[in-house]
Amino acid sequence: MLKFGNRNNFLKKAYNYSRSLSSKPNGFLEQHESVETRHAKDNAEVVIIGGGCVGTSLAYHLAKFGVKNVVLLEKTELTAGSTYSAAGLTTYYNHGINMRNLHYESLKLFETIEAETDQEIGFNATGSLRLAHTKEHFNEFKYMMSRHTWHRANEHLVDPDTIEQMHPFLNMEGIKGGLYTPGDGHTDPYSLTMAYAKGARMYGATLVQDCIVTGTKQRADGTWEVDTPSGKINTKQLVNAAGFHAREIGQMSGLNLPLAPVHHQYLVSASVPLLEDWQKNQNGRQIPTIRDLRGSYYVRQERTGLLIGPYEAPDKMKIQEDWYDNGIPRGFSKEAYESDLDRIDRCIEHCMELMPIMQETEIQNAIAGPITYSPDMLPMMGPTHHLTNYWLTVGFGCFGIVHSGGAGKYLARWMINGEPDYDLIECDPDRFSDWTDRKFLMEKARESYGMNTSPAYPKEERWAGRPTERVSGAYQEIKERGAAFGFNAGWEQARFFATQGELKTTPACYTRKHWHDAVGREVDLLLNGVGVADLTYFGKFILEGPGATKFLSSMVANTLPKEQQVNLSHMLTPNGKVYAELTISRLGKERYYLVTSAGSELHDLRWLKHHMPENAEFTLQNVTDQMGVLAVTGKYSRDVMTKLTDSAMSHEDFPFLECREMSLAGYDVQATRISYTGELGWEIHHDRNDTGALYKRILEAGAEFEIGDYGWFATNSLRLEKGLRHWGDEMNLDKNPFEAGLGSFIKTNKKTPFIGQEACKEMLGNELKSKLVMLTVDTHGYLDPEGNETIWFDNQVVGNTTSGAWSYSANTSICMAYLPTSLTELGSNVYVELLGKRYKATVVNDPMYETEAVRSRNDLKEDRADFS
Repeated sequence: MLKFGNRNNFLKKAYNYSRSLSSKPNGFLEQHESVETRHAKDNAEVVIIGGGCVGTSLAYHLAKFGVKNVVLLEKTELTAGSTYSAAGLTTYYNHGINMRNLHYESLKLFETIEAETDQEIGFNATGSLRLAHTKEHFNEFKYMMSRHTWHRANEHLVDPDTIEQMHPFLNMEGIKGGLYTPGDGHTDPYSLTMAYAKGARMYGATLVQDCIVTGTKQRADGTWEVDTPSGKINTKQLVNAAGFHAREIGQMSGLNLPLAPVHHQYLVSASVPLLEDWQKNQNGRQIPTIRDLRGSYYVRQERTGLLIGPYEAPDKMKIQEDWYDNGIPRGFSKEAYESDLDRIDRCIEHCMELMPIMQETEIQNAIAGPITYSPDMLPMMGPTHHLTNYWLTVGFGCFGIVHSGGAGKYLARWMINGEPDYDLIECDPDRFSDWTDRKFLMEKARESYGMNTSPAYPKEERWAGRPTERVSGAYQEIKERGAAFGFNAGWEQARFFATQGELKTTPACYTRKHWHDAVGREVDLLLNGVGVADLTYFGKFILEGPGATKFLSSMVANTLPKEQQVNLSHMLTPNGKVYAELTISRLGKERYYLVTSAGSELHDLRWLKHHMPENAEFTLQNVTDQMGVLAVTGKYSRDVMTKLTDSAMSHEDFPFLECREMSLAGYDVQATRISYTGELGWEIHHDRNDTGALYKRILEAGAEFEIGDYGWFATNSLRLEKGLRHWGDEMNLDKNPFEAGLGSFIKTNKKTPFIGQEACKEMLGNELKSKLVMLTVDTHGYLDPEGNETIWFDNQVVGNTTSGAWSYSANTSICMAYLPTSLTELGSNVYVELLGKRYKATVVNDPMYETEAVRSRNDLKEDRADFS
């Protein structure tokens, strides 16, 4: 009898599941009482709102690191919320490069916290297998392995025979291979939270249950008041870790957090006799957790039964939208949603086909609990530019349990040290802003959840919720001219331009893409003609007023430019890591125009705002959405600009790194002679309302020079050839500026002290362990590096790439990479891993080609030498 497979039996046996205290480890009640208090203090160093696994982990880490007077407030009881109904999966795997650090820190903590706190957490390191039934899924594993090997966790590809040996209950038909992670497994979320709580209490934190937060208010001195029924708590720092209540808690302080409450269902079977017998013969060992990407579900062992967690397709999954609009029903904590088994039929059918033993059991429990998704399904961790001394650690719907230990440590160290240990800008709360409206959130959360197990292709575009309100005034014209768009901080950014008959969509592959020829045309356009690009997506700020110069000089490591000039400057952390790169245009004695990349707009704005002195006479204004930017670039860019203005545009009259307010085609603009391509060009900053009309006038003026459009992919190829660094790739919080080759921008003897100055002086006294180099890679024209790939030498992992592309000038694949200094001599050979193979790479000159500014300067020197 196919008990599990019979649909009538399936519906009859399913019911909503509530966990009882009797199912917890022995001694739980006594331990539970020992870690709590019913009375909050009047004053605290840190108040954490939310007693799930993430909030308690943060309390544990803060207290363990020595922070005194940490208070955690939980509205009902610890774990009430998403933690209570979580399935408890743990894995080292993550698509994100540094997200893996969170997983690693968590799993290593799970190995020791039981002994530290004397609290069982039910951690089982069963290992996990991600299964590929298609060539593309297996290529995804190869792709991820090339980006994983230089990290700490053990992970490797396995063939079908090995999979069958590891897991005796699989139907092996169609399985192409798998990705095996030995240290993966699962834990009991309830017991894990109790261990965090007990550890927090052990190190001096106070945990308060049945304490509803009714209001939060920032005082004039920057501290916070937290209102509760039993009185106010004054605290220096406030943390929102409130799970699916986080949006409501944020609204108390004026924050509109883009968090969607998603239904996540999973099923628990009764005991499976064959599995029970096998486990006895294996001395209690459990089968590996399975992630079936074809069927979009996970399945793990639960005691002697199975736990199956499907991810419904975007059109079937459910978001509790009324919670977003009207708030969470009063009293909802450990309750569950009503299960809807019709939504997961397809996933269950796949699971029964893969594991026929499921047909010999029955459903014991069906759980449907709320999890909280951000639009991109990543958590929001860190401060926000809106407020000071306010921290977020929310939106952990996708990996909450396995993120908890690492997230608690990451945020605790950030709060204590004033900077994070490593870069996680993908989790920065300020990656979202006013453009993240309800429509975008709901559509994107639906897409992110529903495509949870879909292959993640390089440079893939997913289209839900797009475009947002952040479109340039030239968007429609550029779209009609063949733009293939990417998404960048809410903006539509042209990646490349397709001619008639060429595809604009993202190909489902891991090898070279169809846009290779299109990008080549754009590179040729810029080297031998002239192109125009829409760069409106840049982050843009105006800093002005008495004291602006002194403040800005203290924030960057470079000297400030003179009036009407421009330079690149870097904001550093106290430990000397590269926090941000700014293009600074000095418009007046105390007036500056700051430009940064789209993805770091509010990240950089926050750093500046949070360091502004009290009662500052100067102002800092974000003008990103008010200002448009067009670039005119290439050999004939000066000719095009000359046709549109009466201003002198010669090299002598308008030199490199000069900015000027001028009239262009009848519009007031601020023109800057600079180009990230390294070629001759101008950025034209202007009123965003004028972008469309100005774009058309530039095309008209450039017609005689056969002007064309170009996008980011061509820019990236050219900037790599010129050795121009990209923030977030070559430089970030993971490397110091001297390793990144930024020494000429770091003025350690600058008169005005700047953040990170002392750390930089110390770095100069130490020998560098690694350096950024340029590599050519012999990939036989099959695929190109793109960044974060593993580098090998003498069969040892020695480094990683940072970014890469095809060089149309050198006719080879190129990349930048960090290598030990012993391997950085010109001509040194290493191997770059791409899709499971190692390709020979050679250290070459950095830069490979000089920028137009350097070429012009050298030509001028030669002319002067000839004249003399």
